[in-house]
Amino acid sequence: MKTLIASHTQHIYLKPGEVMITRTPMLISTVLGSCVAVTIFSASRGFGAICHAMLPENTGRDNDFRYVDTALRHIHNKILEYGIGSDLVVKLFGGAQVLDVRANDPSRLTIGDQNVSKAEEELKSLGFSVTARDTGGLLGRKLFFCTRSGDVYMRQMRKKKPDL
Repeated sequence: MKTLIASHTQHIYLKPGEVMITRTPMLISTVLGSCVAVTIFSASRGFGAICHAMLPENTGRDNDFRYVDTALRHIHNKILEYGIGSDLVVKLFGGAQVLDVRANDPSRLTIGDQNVSKAEEELKSLGFSVTARDTGGLLGRKLFFCTRSGDVYMRQMRKKKPDL
């Protein structure tokens, strides 16, 4: 991992509720729990975009990128604005169940489940198809998105040991 980081002149940490859209080669990292990240890359245009969304649906808050639908629509608008072609590679990550909220109602969808579902729905409605994904589960994820190649390096977080 040190080699990956050292091979990039720019390294950005993406916080929850942020979107990064760039044509400059850089390494973008983020940490996800129940949040989702979507990466979109065009090799022919040197275009990379990533969002880190916390909640599924925006209900009236303009341009609030904490929401999956708003963040993805913003990226889509930039793709149209830049005239990006049809060679887009879309990847979806996150949506873990990091809190034990299903104990009382196992049929209840977690925030992570809702985020993944909304991302899939929104991507489909915008005409994107997901080419790779790592979603759900019980552990968070750390991502590194290389906008030079479109590669995403991911590792699952370890469970915290309980205090004794």
